[in-house]
Amino acid sequence: MQELEMKNFIPQLEARLLNLSYDVLPISVGTTVNLTVQDEVNITKVEKNSITFECTRNLVMEPKSIFEAKATCFIKRSIDPKLAEEIDLTTYDGLNEFIQHNLANLVNSAFANMSHIFASITASFGGAPFITPPIPTPNTRIIRKI
Repeated sequence: MQELEMKNFIPQLEARLLNLSYDVLPISVGTTVNLTVQDEVNITKVEKNSITFECTRNLVMEPKSIFEAKATCFIKRSIDPKLAEEIDLTTYDGLNEFIQHNLANLVNSAFANMSHIFASITASFGGAPFITPPIPTPNTRIIRKI
């Protein structure tokens, strides 16, 4: 079996927004608020030649005020059809390690889009945009649901 590398995946991917929530909360004047970005990547399906992820970004305010926001995106990455017979992701021993080392490359489009969505929403109606990292944060939780 061939060694798995990012170049084995085709550049095109399937992606879509699955869920978006944004709730405006009361603002306490004079309160200092800390914004934390919580990222989670769920590996929802591994097929012979593709991996499916659900990527979630949650914006958490402490103390709770201003807003709550959360988005989840679907990403499917596929192996180049020319390598279809050489690579089987369902039996690849180092898949978990590969995903951990290449997470940003595999799912960066989801996090870049969620960053843009949050900036657009928070900037609406004269607000200041909250710009979040366009890649998974270093403390991203990776969960394999399968």
